[in-house]
Amino acid sequence: MLKLMNGADMAKHSLSTLGSANCFVDSLHDGMDFDCNISRARFELLCSSLFNKSVQPIRSLLEMTGLSTSDINKVVLCGGSARIPRLQQMIKDLFADVELLSSAPPDEVIAVGAAMEAGLLVGREIGSSPESVTVEACVSDILLKEVDETGAEVFSVLLPSGTPLPARRHHILSGPGRLASLCLELYQKTTEQPERLAKIVLRDLETKEDNHDIDAVVTMKRDGSLHVSCVEQNSGKTEAISISAAS
Repeated sequence: MLKLMNGADMAKHSLSTLGSANCFVDSLHDGMDFDCNISRARFELLCSSLFNKSVQPIRSLLEMTGLSTSDINKVVLCGGSARIPRLQQMIKDLFADVELLSSAPPDEVIAVGAAMEAGLLVGREIGSSPESVTVEACVSDILLKEVDETGAEVFSVLLPSGTPLPARRHHILSGPGRLASLCLELYQKTTEQPERLAKIVLRDLETKEDNHDIDAVVTMKRDGSLHVSCVEQNSGKTEAISISAAS
């Protein structure tokens, strides 16, 4: 079976550049050889369901972050399967007006990107090497206001100033189950006194003995705009808001 998998993998690689490929496996079973020729069209037909599954997570991610295809400027292809022409075409169709970057070896893109991000996290000086990197960053702390068990207001830092953009943070809040509505407030700290950016209210919640668990997701785009969504985990009630970047 391993021989057949290796042969199929070699044929798949060949079909990324050729219209057809031969899959030959020496002595596959009981001394019998396996020899098969497959066209790119046949390969694409057999793998069509897998290609659709590969594109679906992109759609889900766009929906989750509140972005549309028009918000994306460039798409970097990564992973060996990004060489498959049909998959590239499906991504082009999804991002019709977006530049598709495929010049870098797809097998190396993730490793190179991780190395660059690691350099930024350890404080490597921009311009300290011939290949300098410039990234957009959050200019101020983005805070979430909560109320603790004593009733005191507590601010949690979701996005510290200097966070590379785009960025996404996930936070779970708890509120008394006796309440039928809960409020979430987002603040920006540019001075000693935080400035409120947004207020989201989840209404018509079912009262219960246990606490309400609120799943909050905050996404900041490169231009500094924010998208905030809240979901009450028990009822599934959802509220979302978008905040434009300050001009």
